[in-house]
Amino acid sequence: MRAPSPTSTTPNSPPSSPCEPDDRLRQHPQHGPPLVAAWKQAFHLATNSSASYGKGLNLHRNGAVAQIHAQPGRLAAAVTAKMATHQAVLLLPELTDTQWETLADRLADNPQAVADLLANRVPAAIADPGHAGGIAIVPGAEEITFSCSCPTGHTGRVCDHSAALGHAVTDRLAVTASGLLGARGMSARSLAVLVRDLVADTDPGPLPADADGTVRADQLYSLSAHWSPHSPPDIDLDHVTPVTSTLDDPPVPGPRAQDLAWMAQDAADRARALLSAIPDQPHDGLADAVRILASPHGVDRLPAVADATGLTEAALRAMMIGYRRGGPAGAHAALASAPVPTRTLEQAQAAIRTSRVLSLGRIEITDGALTDTTTGVQIRPGTDGRWYPHTFVRGGWSPATGASRDPVEAYRAAKRARTARPTTR
Repeated sequence: MRAPSPTSTTPNSPPSSPCEPDDRLRQHPQHGPPLVAAWKQAFHLATNSSASYGKGLNLHRNGAVAQIHAQPGRLAAAVTAKMATHQAVLLLPELTDTQWETLADRLADNPQAVADLLANRVPAAIADPGHAGGIAIVPGAEEITFSCSCPTGHTGRVCDHSAALGHAVTDRLAVTASGLLGARGMSARSLAVLVRDLVADTDPGPLPADADGTVRADQLYSLSAHWSPHSPPDIDLDHVTPVTSTLDDPPVPGPRAQDLAWMAQDAADRARALLSAIPDQPHDGLADAVRILASPHGVDRLPAVADATGLTEAALRAMMIGYRRGGPAGAHAALASAPVPTRTLEQAQAAIRTSRVLSLGRIEITDGALTDTTTGVQIRPGTDGRWYPHTFVRGGWSPATGASRDPVEAYRAAKRARTARPTTR
């Protein structure tokens, strides 16, 4: 068996997640092209051979498209062109609950798809309506509509900015499909939960081998690990003498002894949580990198992580703060809000408005978050179901303590943090 190959990230990578802490189900590299090809064809037809298609490609290649935000029914991003920044939006129809259930039923009958989802990967079958119960994750050309803050976009026609966004989506799909799933109305993690419930304690069947006759180690493990254990193992985890503290640094370019100690401790913590049936917050590659950065002396690796991920050092520093405040979900929330239904945002907005004694300022829904522009506070939905408070500091949003499943409590935590540093706005 061969171990899974690593995945890469791009500047426009999401963070899984109002779609998925992760919410970030990754595609196999060899599975990316079908979904990418389907999107490219639909998007090109949707532009109806407009000149903006080519101009948008040039904008995208020149780095004009900022981070892509996925919400049910839309993909949005800021696009900078000719010294001006516009808000471009691609509008996509959401799939119905029945369609999602049909898709989950079909995927549950496919051992390869089940293995992929249980291993936090988007299955290749999702790109083919024939294998997905007739459900097309990529919308048809006639279903993709355009909107933008520029004059052309106000008319609903494709403009250079919305075309650039469409090309950026193409590149993002080559890395992760979670954004597209979120725009269609369900996070990738929620789809995995649907399928997991359907195959709980059942045998999904043998895992088919690749063309070269091998199977993926992570997929094979996922198929066998989804069964509930009959009884917890009788292992004493409380009296372990660490040996990493006595290690010397190995020869360059090996990792430092302290790095090895941190990795061993992290592995032990995760094993303890699994064996104790204590749910642990999921880490992905980006959250793991931020975890190391947030550890003692980890900031020394900041330039290398910025170069590897394509994220700015400022964004990574914010994620480090978010990780210290709320673990992996807090780190991803510092980068972007997790995609949640608009109704969830509206309900939280109404709850905060009702809770305020003095109705000063407006609570607005912006980029999937709730923002009080008057006081400079914001709360963002996280991939773990909690709301993460942020305050506006030196031209950007900084994570604050007090994440809560109650949006009102998270908002109050943000206000407290804001009051504690009133002169930094």
